[in-house]
Amino acid sequence: MSDRPWLRGAGVLVTGAGGGIGRATCAAFARSGATVVGADLCDEWVGAVRDSLGEAGSSLSAVVADVTDSAALAAAVAEAELRCGRLDVAVAGAGIQAVGSVEDTPEEVWRRVLDVNLTGTWLLCKHAVPALRRAGGGTILCLVSTVGLHPRADLGAYCVSKAGLAMLVRVLGREVAADGIRVVGACPTGTDTPLLWGMVDGFNDRAGGAPRPDAGLLAGKPVQRWLTAEEVAAALTWLTSPDALMVTGSNIPLDFASA
Repeated sequence: MSDRPWLRGAGVLVTGAGGGIGRATCAAFARSGATVVGADLCDEWVGAVRDSLGEAGSSLSAVVADVTDSAALAAAVAEAELRCGRLDVAVAGAGIQAVGSVEDTPEEVWRRVLDVNLTGTWLLCKHAVPALRRAGGGTILCLVSTVGLHPRADLGAYCVSKAGLAMLVRVLGREVAADGIRVVGACPTGTDTPLLWGMVDGFNDRAGGAPRPDAGLLAGKPVQRWLTAEEVAAALTWLTSPDALMVTGSNIPLDFASA
């Protein structure tokens, strides 16, 4: 078990649990002694994560939920309260991306990216806040992105959705602070997950089939590598710790460079 005593017995709900960062986040919280419910469009991911956790895997379960469906998210929050006994932490990790300029992005793609990334996170917050109040307070962690703070060409819908999410963190953090609820945006840079490589392949296609431009994308980073999903998950667990109680309504770059 990981040495994060503040998480022992905590109730945690993670959306986007089947993705790269989502799986690592579920694992990190479960290893720390939390009871974790992971929500995603399917539950096929949970078996492999449980197996990797050994004895701690018994504290991890899955629910099927689409973050764009308000009723499904309300049910996921209720299920987390039931299975965990209380909800202490909600992690909004569900997200999709689309490569394309503002001008070129089809309307249906634009709407879908904003619906999943921004509205889906708002819906989780909307349903999680009452549960966190019932627990006497807690933490909402939103996976934003450095592109929500620093724009990048040809990621129009993704950048705009994440910038909106960064503002949601700031507004909601002010609204619920008196309830003992903290709201924090974690903003990782490129992280070695399928979502990243889908983006790289999209850039590749727009460049006419050139090799994956890893060197170009890493050029502005002093440390010449991608983050790992486990590093992002470790940062998320720290943001729930007693050492982070002063952090709310803030978007924290998990980044090697400021832009």
